[in-house]
Amino acid sequence: MNQQSSGWELYGGVKNMLRCDEAEVVHGIADYIVSQYRSLRFFSNLIERTRRTPLPGLFGALGWARCFLAVRPGNRNDGAVWIARLSNERRAIEAMLLFDKDLHWTELKFRNRPDATGLRALTKHRSPMRIFKLVRRLRRHEFFKVLRVVEFMGYYTRYLEIFQNSSFNLAVMSSHSNPHGLAFNLAARKCGVPVVLITHGMPVRPVARLVYDMAVVHCEFARRIYDEEGSRIDHVFTHGRLQNYVPMPNELPERLTVGIFLCKDVNEERLQAVVKRLLSEPSVSNIRIRPHPKNLWLGLKDWIAAQQDPRLSITADDSVFQDVESVDIVLGGNSSVLIDAVTAGRPGGYITDLDHGPHDLHRFVECGLIYPMQDNWAPDSMLHFYQRPGWLNVLRLFANIDEHEETVAMQIASTMRRLAMKSSSK
Repeated sequence: MNQQSSGWELYGGVKNMLRCDEAEVVHGIADYIVSQYRSLRFFSNLIERTRRTPLPGLFGALGWARCFLAVRPGNRNDGAVWIARLSNERRAIEAMLLFDKDLHWTELKFRNRPDATGLRALTKHRSPMRIFKLVRRLRRHEFFKVLRVVEFMGYYTRYLEIFQNSSFNLAVMSSHSNPHGLAFNLAARKCGVPVVLITHGMPVRPVARLVYDMAVVHCEFARRIYDEEGSRIDHVFTHGRLQNYVPMPNELPERLTVGIFLCKDVNEERLQAVVKRLLSEPSVSNIRIRPHPKNLWLGLKDWIAAQQDPRLSITADDSVFQDVESVDIVLGGNSSVLIDAVTAGRPGGYITDLDHGPHDLHRFVECGLIYPMQDNWAPDSMLHFYQRPGWLNVLRLFANIDEHEETVAMQIASTMRRLAMKSSSK
């Protein structure tokens, strides 16, 4: 690492990365990914057998270089800059960009193939050599955690270089407790650029302890989590959901279309059992399965096709709310989509073990927001759960159904302009 990229920001980032990766859900996803790919199982076993050799350090250096080279500079070096790796991150940010085009937006894109500019920048750094020492010092940790730390450092070094050679006045992000988001935040703040977080779902504890000049959070319950986890946010807004709000129905149709909305790490056996149970119910006419945008079960589409049942299909819509509107009941695991479902007037059911995360990760069941599904199929009981007095107040804790997203977006745009102007005047 060069002298400019060393310091407390880097040290704090490494500590944050290790802390966030202690989460049970992160372990579950990491193990699931390894189980899906033979090459990753081989790689994982190889690293475990060669922990005390230079091989882990070599893989670490390659991981650092890959992340450094993945980030491409934008088409301009002033105005507001933003990043998004996944489609849900991109949708969350792009929805806000429409309300303030005068900030001159620039995206730092991710590419698998390095370009000449990145390769030239890479040759100026001695970091790959020092990664060997870091991997050796962290070898008491599981290698996937070490690799995530190394990835963070690769992204941080690249982002810092881009910020130091630019005059950005605002930095916008959507993910935080992962290598690229954590690095983007710290690099921007080190260079004095205000940071805005526009979230795309519920935060998962532990949350990275970062500082934001402004944040747009999923709901009031999410805001409390950021506060409890030690994040500092100067201006907080909550996504408006009034445009999506529909009261719960008084009764359900006799023939039901059931939507199953999945997390990225699908528990295949549990999903198959749930589908089999639903197909045996006379009241269920159709089952629509919506995969996560980053679905990790490689065999999902093949399994659905193999059932050869016209009642079972996979959704094709990009919009969550379009898929929610196409069904009568929504079932899910540890997914924020359950909030979207009940906001849109669709009774939702929490299915235990539908993914590899801990039970009731977001406390939807504990707080009385979502109906806890048992092995029995009881849609009338589910509807009665949502018709009980006081449930609407619980919903308000998890969805801002009193404000329209456009109203909130105008307030957000105004605040972003003030932050950018203040930054430019320094």
